[in-house]
Amino acid sequence: MAHNFAFLKDAPYAHFTDEDRKIFEEALDGVLYKGADGESRTWSNPSSKAGGEIKALKSFERDGLTCRTLSIANQAKGRSNAGKYNFCRQANGKWPVAN
Repeated sequence: MAHNFAFLKDAPYAHFTDEDRKIFEEALDGVLYKGADGESRTWSNPSSKAGGEIKALKSFERDGLTCRTLSIANQAKGRSNAGKYNFCRQANGKWPVAN
């Protein structure tokens, strides 16, 4: 996985439980690795009531890397956030945020 979400320090992600992060990152990886453009995946954790939706908007190439733009909307502990983020697949197979 190894996504860099430091920029989300006051967003719902910062308030996720460990279980929330695991469920979110599994959904995120599912979209990045296997989701077709236009495909959405929702995720939720009934025990914490956190959840969200991830949608693949487009695929493109940047500096020879395969990249994807995703719309990500999450909510946790009374906080909600939505935005568009670019991820580019590195040679090691990981997809860090590339905005």
